Amino acid sequence: MNFSFQNKKYFYIKIRNWIINGILFSISSCLYAQNNSENIDSLETRLNTSSIADNDLFLTYKKLTNAYLNTDTEKSLKYARMGVLFGEKKNNPYQIAEFYYNIGNTYCYANQMDSAIFYYEQAFALQKQAEKKGTEYGEELDFLKMRLFRSIGIINDMQGKYDLALDNYHKALELAEKKNEVDESLASYLNMANIYLKMLNHQQAEEYFLKIEKLSLEVNDSTGLADAYLGLCNISLFNKNNSKALEYGEKSNGILTVLPDIPSYKLMEVNQKMTEIWLAVPDYNKALKYAQETVKYAQQTGIKSFIASSLYTLSSCYLKQGKYRESEATAFQALETDSTDIYINSILYGNITLSNIWMGNSAKSIEYYRKTTNAIRAYSNKNFQSSISEMEIKYETEKKELKIAALEEEKRLIQWLGITGGFVLLLALTTFFLLWRWTVQKKRVVEQQKQIAEQQVIQLEKEKQLVATQAVLDGETQERTRLARDLHDGLGSMLTGVKLNLLEMKKGVRLDFTDVERFDKALELLDHSVYEMRRVAHHLMPDSLSRFGLKPAVHDFCSNLPSVRFSYYGDESRLEPKMEVMIYRSIHELVNNALKHAGAERIMVQIIQESDRIAFTVEDDGCGFNPSVETQGMGLQNIHTRVASYNGIINIDSKAGEGTEINVELRIEN
Repeated sequence: MNFSFQNKKYFYIKIRNWIINGILFSISSCLYAQNNSENIDSLETRLNTSSIADNDLFLTYKKLTNAYLNTDTEKSLKYARMGVLFGEKKNNPYQIAEFYYNIGNTYCYANQMDSAIFYYEQAFALQKQAEKKGTEYGEELDFLKMRLFRSIGIINDMQGKYDLALDNYHKALELAEKKNEVDESLASYLNMANIYLKMLNHQQAEEYFLKIEKLSLEVNDSTGLADAYLGLCNISLFNKNNSKALEYGEKSNGILTVLPDIPSYKLMEVNQKMTEIWLAVPDYNKALKYAQETVKYAQQTGIKSFIASSLYTLSSCYLKQGKYRESEATAFQALETDSTDIYINSILYGNITLSNIWMGNSAKSIEYYRKTTNAIRAYSNKNFQSSISEMEIKYETEKKELKIAALEEEKRLIQWLGITGGFVLLLALTTFFLLWRWTVQKKRVVEQQKQIAEQQVIQLEKEKQLVATQAVLDGETQERTRLARDLHDGLGSMLTGVKLNLLEMKKGVRLDFTDVERFDKALELLDHSVYEMRRVAHHLMPDSLSRFGLKPAVHDFCSNLPSVRFSYYGDESRLEPKMEVMIYRSIHELVNNALKHAGAERIMVQIIQESDRIAFTVEDDGCGFNPSVETQGMGLQNIHTRVASYNGIINIDSKAGEGTEINVELRIEN
């Protein structure tokens, strides 16, 4: 796989999460500032006043809920629940819905997303109830609905449910445009643009960023304009259009630096983007300048994950400049600040490793190289488990939907039977149905027995073919081993003996210059023959494969080819000798195909071994081919045969002009 692509995709995900956190941070800051216009103590004192009006009491509960939103979760929940009791006492669905929304916000900022979603949905139900009741809060109900759609969309986005998030953002946008709420429209545009950016759908993302630019210019919204330019900068940088990325980045930075009261996270974000641009150009001095500004603004936010990320950027700049001590010190500072992000940790460990390599600290570089490897493995396992959990959730959801659909279908059938007939007709239909069902079941049993018999015959044929294939492969392995041994021990010893005899003969014979030159050329030809014989014997059956195992053998093979890069992950225990030979011969064949037929300049070979399976990948940047078209050569067919003999799985991903990636997975039988 393309690892640089994965790294870029990861950073777009991080950028998106920063934006979401920034939105939450800015919203909470606004609410906090709004509700702290009055002293919290005075608000709490007001609750003890017996003569307080109902509307003032409602607003006081709301202000106290928002005032403690970021500082004290328990107090925020306490006042929100008091507001719910107040709304229930007054039988006011709108007021209850408002406080359920506030409870959802409190759980959202406490990072308890499931609880937040639950209370947002409760608020939705009460909002609909209030609409039917026709209260005097018409405008407020629409605004509450708009905020609910956006809040649920943000949580869907953070959970990776992009389709649900887009649906909720679209609903919020429709209400915002209907009510001519420009700020909410811009926020919805930005949310949708960043989802498409996160999904690498740059065309859709660019359309929404251009909408933000147009609307921001119409209403003179400088912050929205800066967001649009930063988004367009991200797209240009991803597409390696550094000049365009620099143009948009400087526009965004120029707008934000002159605006008053701009949140520090926005200034941090734009400076980090400028750092990435100058690293790509490259101009490491300018990159360092922006990286230092990024750290300054990240520290102003007080958010540890922001500070650690900015320090990681600064460490990478120092590394590019060759300031290895500064790079190492900054990396350690980032780890001390926040070490919860496994992926950022792996890069920080990598910076420490490279810095110590250049400084000549071999022991420390080896120590942090191991930490880098462990962090990458932990990050991969975390993503794998996350993917499994998402698949399980999707499966359970689909199962529930199918069950509901089946129940509804059954209900409709019962209603139809009750309308269309009485007891006699129902009895006749039931009798007919049972007779028909019995006939169909009988035919089905016969067909199933026939299919089982056919499958048994097919399975028997497959087993015979596998046994025959395995026997052929075993014979091939034995023959290769015998030929390699005969060449090395037999012919190799004879050629070496001939060389020694010739050298012995030369000692007692005087030769003129011409004869000496011819004699030396003969010896040189003999040495070349010995080398060629040993090379052929090694490729027939490498000695390192039988003595040391699969990893050293493949490493030796790849290290002799400058265009081949080899990686090995996981367990290094020995496999069954036949399986090791099969994997080695398959990799050997695929690499030779890439060099000879695809004209590849870069080839990546990767092996991943776990306790119960082993997988290997060979990827090249050659001319590619159409896997659906049957090839004339025997190499790929031989690999298919070898993999099939072990009940393995082979996947080929290739297109003309776009290279080839071949993945093979085999089970390891204990």
